[in-house]
Amino acid sequence: MRRGKPLGTKKQNANTREQERRFLVYCEGEVTEKIYLRGLVKDLRSKPVSLKIGNTHGEPWSLVNSAIAHAARADEPFDEVWCVLDVEAPQQAPSLDRALRLAREKGVKCALSSPCFELWLLLHFDRGRAYLQSQQAARELAKVLKGYDPKRKEFAFDDVRGLTVKARAAALDLHARHEQPDGQIECWCVSNPCTSVGGLLDALDYRP
Repeated sequence: MRRGKPLGTKKQNANTREQERRFLVYCEGEVTEKIYLRGLVKDLRSKPVSLKIGNTHGEPWSLVNSAIAHAARADEPFDEVWCVLDVEAPQQAPSLDRALRLAREKGVKCALSSPCFELWLLLHFDRGRAYLQSQQAARELAKVLKGYDPKRKEFAFDDVRGLTVKARAAALDLHARHEQPDGQIECWCVSNPCTSVGGLLDALDYRP
Protein backbone atom coordinates (compact mmCIF):
# COMPACT_ATOMS: atom_id res chain seq x y z
CA MET A 1 0.00 0.00 0.00
CA ARG A 2 1.55 3.28 -1.09
CA ARG A 3 1.26 6.26 1.22
CA GLY A 4 -2.17 7.78 0.82
CA LYS A 5 -3.43 4.85 -1.28
CA PRO A 6 -6.13 2.39 -0.17
CA LEU A 7 -5.15 -1.17 0.66
CA GLY A 8 -5.10 -3.57 -2.25
CA THR A 9 -4.21 -1.09 -5.00
CA LYS A 10 -1.32 -2.05 -7.21
CA LYS A 11 0.01 -0.75 -10.51
CA GLN A 12 0.04 -3.46 -13.15
CA ASN A 13 3.10 -3.96 -15.35
CA ALA A 14 1.95 -4.66 -18.90
CA ASN A 15 5.28 -6.28 -19.72
CA THR A 16 4.90 -8.90 -16.96
CA ARG A 17 3.33 -12.15 -18.20
CA GLU A 18 1.98 -13.15 -14.82
CA GLN A 19 1.87 -10.41 -12.21
CA GLU A 20 3.15 -11.44 -8.80
CA ARG A 21 0.58 -11.00 -6.05
CA ARG A 22 2.01 -9.53 -2.84
CA PHE A 23 0.65 -10.45 0.60
CA LEU A 24 1.52 -9.03 4.02
CA VAL A 25 0.59 -11.23 6.99
CA TYR A 26 0.92 -10.33 10.67
CA CYS A 27 0.38 -13.09 13.24
CA GLU A 28 -0.44 -12.82 16.92
CA GLY A 29 1.85 -15.64 18.09
CA GLU A 30 5.64 -15.57 17.88
CA VAL A 31 6.26 -19.30 17.34
CA THR A 32 3.49 -21.60 16.09
CA GLU A 33 1.92 -19.24 13.56
CA LYS A 34 5.29 -18.08 12.28
CA ILE A 35 6.47 -21.67 11.72
CA TYR A 36 3.32 -22.34 9.74
CA LEU A 37 3.61 -19.17 7.66
CA ARG A 38 7.27 -19.85 6.89
CA GLY A 39 6.23 -23.26 5.62
CA LEU A 40 3.75 -21.58 3.30
CA VAL A 41 6.43 -19.17 2.07
CA LYS A 42 8.66 -22.10 1.13
CA ASP A 43 5.88 -23.94 -0.69
CA LEU A 44 4.77 -20.84 -2.59
CA ARG A 45 8.17 -20.11 -4.13
CA SER A 46 7.15 -21.69 -7.43
CA LYS A 47 4.01 -19.54 -7.66
CA PRO A 48 3.66 -15.86 -8.61
CA VAL A 49 2.98 -15.06 -4.95
CA SER A 50 5.08 -13.08 -2.47
CA LEU A 51 4.27 -13.57 1.22
CA LYS A 52 5.83 -11.11 3.69
CA ILE A 53 5.54 -11.99 7.39
CA GLY A 54 5.39 -9.06 9.81
CA ASN A 55 7.85 -8.94 12.71
CA THR A 56 5.41 -7.57 15.31
CA HIS A 57 3.36 -9.87 17.55
CA GLY A 58 0.86 -9.22 20.30
CA GLU A 59 -2.78 -8.56 21.10
CA PRO A 60 -5.28 -7.94 18.25
CA TRP A 61 -5.59 -4.14 18.37
CA SER A 62 -1.86 -3.42 18.26
CA LEU A 63 -1.32 -6.15 15.66
CA VAL A 64 -3.88 -4.70 13.24
CA ASN A 65 -2.38 -1.24 13.72
CA SER A 66 1.11 -2.61 13.03
CA ALA A 67 -0.08 -4.27 9.81
CA ILE A 68 -1.72 -1.05 8.64
CA ALA A 69 1.39 0.99 9.40
CA HIS A 70 3.66 -1.53 7.61
CA ALA A 71 1.48 -1.46 4.51
CA ALA A 72 1.39 2.35 4.52
CA ARG A 73 5.17 2.72 4.55
CA ALA A 74 5.89 0.00 1.98
CA ASP A 75 7.62 1.15 -1.22
CA GLU A 76 5.45 -1.21 -3.27
CA PRO A 77 1.78 -1.82 -2.41
CA PHE A 78 0.47 -5.16 -1.16
CA ASP A 79 -2.46 -6.79 -2.90
CA GLU A 80 -3.81 -8.06 0.42
CA VAL A 81 -2.99 -7.45 4.08
CA TRP A 82 -3.95 -10.10 6.66
CA CYS A 83 -3.83 -10.56 10.41
CA VAL A 84 -3.91 -14.02 12.01
CA LEU A 85 -5.76 -13.57 15.31
CA ASP A 86 -6.89 -15.66 18.27
CA VAL A 87 -10.30 -15.17 19.88
CA GLU A 88 -9.11 -16.87 23.10
CA ALA A 89 -11.19 -18.78 25.68
CA PRO A 90 -12.63 -18.86 28.25
CA GLN A 91 -12.32 -15.06 28.01
CA GLN A 92 -12.31 -13.35 24.62
CA ALA A 93 -9.30 -11.15 23.89
CA PRO A 94 -10.30 -7.70 25.23
CA SER A 95 -9.31 -5.73 22.14
CA LEU A 96 -10.65 -8.18 19.52
CA ASP A 97 -13.92 -6.43 18.65
CA ARG A 98 -12.18 -3.07 18.32
CA ALA A 99 -9.43 -4.63 16.20
CA LEU A 100 -11.94 -6.27 13.85
CA ARG A 101 -13.78 -2.98 13.34
CA LEU A 102 -10.52 -1.22 12.49
CA ALA A 103 -9.51 -4.03 10.13
CA ARG A 104 -12.80 -3.75 8.24
CA GLU A 105 -12.44 0.03 7.98
CA LYS A 106 -8.90 -0.23 6.58
CA GLY A 107 -9.41 -3.23 4.30
CA VAL A 108 -7.30 -5.63 6.39
CA LYS A 109 -8.49 -9.23 6.24
CA CYS A 110 -8.45 -11.42 9.34
CA ALA A 111 -7.92 -15.15 9.77
CA LEU A 112 -9.52 -15.85 13.13
CA SER A 113 -9.41 -18.98 15.26
CA SER A 114 -11.59 -19.70 18.26
CA PRO A 115 -10.12 -20.36 20.69
CA CYS A 116 -6.66 -20.11 19.07
CA PHE A 117 -4.47 -21.03 16.09
CA GLU A 118 -3.82 -24.46 17.59
CA LEU A 119 -7.38 -25.37 16.61
CA TRP A 120 -6.44 -25.03 12.93
CA LEU A 121 -3.59 -27.49 13.48
CA LEU A 122 -5.83 -29.87 15.44
CA LEU A 123 -8.19 -30.08 12.47
CA HIS A 124 -5.36 -31.59 10.43
CA PHE A 125 -5.73 -34.63 12.70
CA ASP A 126 -9.54 -34.64 12.82
CA ARG A 127 -9.54 -33.23 16.34
CA GLY A 128 -10.99 -30.06 17.79
CA ARG A 129 -14.68 -30.56 17.03
CA ALA A 130 -15.88 -29.65 20.54
CA TYR A 131 -15.53 -26.55 22.74
CA LEU A 132 -11.92 -25.84 23.74
CA GLN A 133 -10.19 -23.37 25.99
CA SER A 134 -6.92 -21.93 24.70
CA GLN A 135 -4.58 -23.87 26.99
CA GLN A 136 -6.61 -27.02 26.45
CA ALA A 137 -6.22 -26.71 22.68
CA ALA A 138 -2.43 -26.62 23.06
CA ARG A 139 -2.47 -29.69 25.30
CA GLU A 140 -4.66 -31.59 22.84
CA LEU A 141 -2.36 -30.66 19.96
CA ALA A 142 0.63 -32.10 21.85
CA LYS A 143 -1.12 -35.49 21.80
CA VAL A 144 -1.31 -35.71 18.00
CA LEU A 145 1.41 -33.45 16.51
CA LYS A 146 4.86 -34.96 16.79
CA GLY A 147 7.38 -32.81 18.66
CA TYR A 148 4.88 -30.14 19.65
CA ASP A 149 5.11 -28.93 23.24
CA PRO A 150 2.52 -26.55 24.77
CA LYS A 151 5.30 -24.42 26.27
CA ARG A 152 7.79 -24.24 23.40
CA LYS A 153 5.03 -24.39 20.74
CA GLU A 154 7.43 -25.61 18.05
CA PHE A 155 6.66 -28.19 15.37
CA ALA A 156 7.75 -29.26 11.89
CA PHE A 157 5.62 -27.91 9.04
CA ASP A 158 6.25 -31.11 7.10
CA ASP A 159 4.14 -32.97 9.68
CA VAL A 160 0.99 -31.04 8.74
CA ARG A 161 1.53 -30.11 5.08
CA GLY A 162 -0.03 -33.27 3.67
CA LEU A 163 -3.10 -32.94 5.88
CA THR A 164 -4.13 -29.45 4.79
CA VAL A 165 -7.03 -30.64 2.63
CA LYS A 166 -8.47 -32.53 5.60
CA ALA A 167 -8.12 -29.47 7.83
CA ARG A 168 -9.81 -27.22 5.27
CA ALA A 169 -12.77 -29.58 4.98
CA ALA A 170 -13.10 -29.79 8.76
CA ALA A 171 -12.98 -25.99 9.09
CA LEU A 172 -15.71 -25.57 6.48
CA ASP A 173 -17.81 -28.11 8.36
CA LEU A 174 -17.45 -26.04 11.54
CA HIS A 175 -18.40 -22.91 9.61
CA ALA A 176 -21.57 -24.57 8.34
CA ARG A 177 -22.44 -25.66 11.87
CA HIS A 178 -22.15 -22.09 13.17
CA GLU A 179 -23.68 -20.25 10.21
CA GLN A 180 -26.01 -17.46 11.24
CA PRO A 181 -29.61 -17.05 10.00
CA ASP A 182 -28.70 -14.15 7.73
CA GLY A 183 -26.10 -16.30 5.95
CA GLN A 184 -23.07 -14.52 7.38
CA ILE A 185 -20.59 -16.67 9.28
CA GLU A 186 -19.54 -14.83 12.43
CA CYS A 187 -18.40 -17.98 14.23
CA TRP A 188 -15.52 -16.24 16.00
CA CYS A 189 -17.98 -14.05 17.85
CA VAL A 190 -20.58 -16.60 18.89
CA SER A 191 -19.15 -20.10 18.63
CA ASN A 192 -16.20 -22.25 19.66
CA PRO A 193 -14.58 -24.07 17.93
CA CYS A 194 -14.18 -22.31 14.59
CA THR A 195 -11.37 -21.05 12.35
CA SER A 196 -11.08 -19.08 9.13
CA VAL A 197 -7.37 -19.72 8.49
CA GLY A 198 -8.45 -21.69 5.43
CA GLY A 199 -9.59 -18.41 3.90
CA LEU A 200 -6.01 -17.16 3.94
CA LEU A 201 -4.87 -20.33 2.17
CA ASP A 202 -7.58 -19.82 -0.43
CA ALA A 203 -6.43 -16.24 -1.02
CA LEU A 204 -2.87 -17.49 -1.51
CA ASP A 205 -4.15 -20.25 -3.82
CA TYR A 206 -2.23 -22.68 -1.68
CA ARG A 207 -2.69 -26.26 -2.88
CA PRO A 208 -0.10 -28.63 -1.31
